Amino acid sequence: MASIPKTIIPKTGRLVTRLGFGSYRISNATHAKALQAALEGGVNIIDTGSNFANGLCLKGASETIIGQTLQDLSASSKLSRESITLVTKSGYLSSSDVQAFDAQKDYIQLSDKMFHSISPRVLEKQLEMSLKRLKTSKIDIFMINSPERMLMAKNRSYTTAHLYKELAETFRYLDGLVAAGSMGGYGICSNTMAFPNAVDHISLNEIIKACPKSNQNLLAIQVPFNLYEREAIVKAEDDVGAKTVAQIAEANGIYIMTNRPLNAIANGQVRVLANHELGANGKGPAEHEIMAEMQKSFENIAKLESEIVSELPVEEESLTSKFVWGQVLSENLARLAQNHFATRHYLTQQVLPTLDKDMAEFSKYVRLQAADNPDSSNMLEEWMKVYKENMHALIKNIIDYAYIDTLRKNNDLDRIINALCPALQDQLPPSAYSPLSIKMLRLLLSHKNVGTVLTGMRDPLYVNDALFAAQQEPIQKEYVDDIWKCPVFW
Repeated sequence: MASIPKTIIPKTGRLVTRLGFGSYRISNATHAKALQAALEGGVNIIDTGSNFANGLCLKGASETIIGQTLQDLSASSKLSRESITLVTKSGYLSSSDVQAFDAQKDYIQLSDKMFHSISPRVLEKQLEMSLKRLKTSKIDIFMINSPERMLMAKNRSYTTAHLYKELAETFRYLDGLVAAGSMGGYGICSNTMAFPNAVDHISLNEIIKACPKSNQNLLAIQVPFNLYEREAIVKAEDDVGAKTVAQIAEANGIYIMTNRPLNAIANGQVRVLANHELGANGKGPAEHEIMAEMQKSFENIAKLESEIVSELPVEEESLTSKFVWGQVLSENLARLAQNHFATRHYLTQQVLPTLDKDMAEFSKYVRLQAADNPDSSNMLEEWMKVYKENMHALIKNIIDYAYIDTLRKNNDLDRIINALCPALQDQLPPSAYSPLSIKMLRLLLSHKNVGTVLTGMRDPLYVNDALFAAQQEPIQKEYVDDIWKCPVFW
């Protein structure tokens, strides 16, 4: 088996693989198996974060699983902790995180439940927890996560001048930790570094100026890089002005890690760049099964909603009017099918919480009826149970249906990529899970000024695809240029 290409982090001399294990949403045993498969396949750099997990209730799960996996592999002598470059990041906070801190000094508020901080006091606490979860005494690269979010403060005035001043203080604090040996160095993870016109843009040049020991301890940056978001790495043909973020980083000995290779933001929407088969030869139910299940779910919900209207008295119309989700979702199905990510977010983060709230109100009504009419109360209790089960099933079906539409679009995209670079289609393993994902990773890895491409590998299937992509020869420059020039991707 071919090995994964490696490169050197300039200011430390550490040799790391150009493919890295991205750990966003890592939270269970399957994810741990995927991590082990990646490490045993040769990957030696892991990226995580203090807030990474598959849900807020599992905060820190990513670091916990990584720490346990590394400990287990070290105990079995399959690898040593020293052979792995461990990257974690801090910045995002939950409501419980901020209780011990000062809202006017230590953090800013982004929304009702989300906060952000670059304060040494806060980072000290987050780093302490990260070291504990990761079961290590040292972080190789500590990243300040999305410091630009500080510019979106809701609870106090905050400007770019404030940001760079506070970053300078934070860098001095981190320099002390480097000297003490608890971290090898630090860096910045940013989504806006390559966009000077963004309202929350932060400048790499200004960050370097704010860092007292930038030539020693500012080791790395992390930026998005994918088919649709290439500004940090690839310069537009008509852009003869400022240097790219990659050029600035390279000139200052700063290592470049890229993220979101397969989760692009295109035209304001998240686009998952995968095109695996559904059904027996792929993952999950086949398309016709998803369609049949969705139709059945709509029918079940329509029947249940009709039953409750006929069961409750007319004066309870305000209550029954809450349970019309079947009609609402059916009428908007075409729009919901257009974007899998947005649909999943809307249904799970808005519809389901609203449903739970309405169910709680309905439950109060049922309890009031229990004394006078226990039989009716029991029937209504059963109706609530069945309705909730069927709504959850319907929402899952709609999300799956939206994913089908994404796969169709990506199959079209795959054909365009094949036409621009036929060799990509010829060099695929028989076991490829997502041909498009392999091609996208190969495209990004073909850029020599990109150090490590970090990609999510929550499933051994994803690991296999990523390892194959990393083991191939770089795509010829003429084909890479043809892909970037294609107007479809601008």
